[in-house]
Amino acid sequence: MTWRWADMGIHTGIDSQDFSILYKNEEECAAAIIAMKWPGGFICPRCAHTHCSRLTTRRIPLFECGNCRHQTSPLIGTIFEGTHLPLLKWFQALELFLLPDGISAMRLSQVIRVTYKTAWLMLHKIRHAMGEFDARELLSGVVKVNNDLYGYDPSRCQLSHPHASVVVAGCAVTESGEPERVKIHLVPPQNRTYGERASRHDLAEFITGNVDIHASEVQLFPLAFRLYAPLRKVVREAWQSLKCTYVALGRKHLQAYLNEYTGRRRLRQSGGERTMRQELLHMCAAIPTISYRQLTTRHRHQIFPLPVAAA
Repeated sequence: MTWRWADMGIHTGIDSQDFSILYKNEEECAAAIIAMKWPGGFICPRCAHTHCSRLTTRRIPLFECGNCRHQTSPLIGTIFEGTHLPLLKWFQALELFLLPDGISAMRLSQVIRVTYKTAWLMLHKIRHAMGEFDARELLSGVVKVNNDLYGYDPSRCQLSHPHASVVVAGCAVTESGEPERVKIHLVPPQNRTYGERASRHDLAEFITGNVDIHASEVQLFPLAFRLYAPLRKVVREAWQSLKCTYVALGRKHLQAYLNEYTGRRRLRQSGGERTMRQELLHMCAAIPTISYRQLTTRHRHQIFPLPVAAA
């Protein structure tokens, strides 16, 4: 089965080969995940032995360790673990996730022919992998940090807005001063009055959790009327992009959508569409899955992700 987005009226804005050309069936999708999970060859998760037998009686092959006889699936420890969907549908979702403004769960459900709930869960699992992966990589070099708002139009000359969310945004900048790596984190609203921005404590917490201690320079912009303009522009672009695709987002999952935007922005800077796709697949193969229950019962104001040790 070969699927092309042009045949479905979807224009990706990508000229080179996409997942639909690279991976045409379940076997090729499984092989791609195996290559990402064990790039240097099989390693037993129980005893670290490197020799195995491949059992191909199931849809997804099992690998049996030649030493301890432990059997493992290449999907274990990835966002695909436990899925009952064909991997081809997952790879379709990955391709559509990389559209310039992403894709809504409703649209994804229509395109790949799954239920809305399934599409919603697939997209959130991809966002989860992207967010967890992003939490492992700290901002370094010259870093700028803004005390900003997400969700309002600065052209109206407002310093606050009743529906805007307080965020701390940080970026590593290039030699020309342009934002390169960007992080946008929501600030919990507890004990915050209308119009009040992030506190010094909020800014310090962001720096502690997201900036390398060896960064050559960290510059704070705590005042609403004196923000780092290129970084402020990225926050506005994030709002416009997410608003275009998702229309209205509740606060409970807003951080995941911000991670999606900044993660996709970074992937598009990574140096080519094929590299972008391979990096996203690597994230999905390196991060354990998250369940529907975990997603829907996550604390409403659990915003800052916990640091994760490098794999």
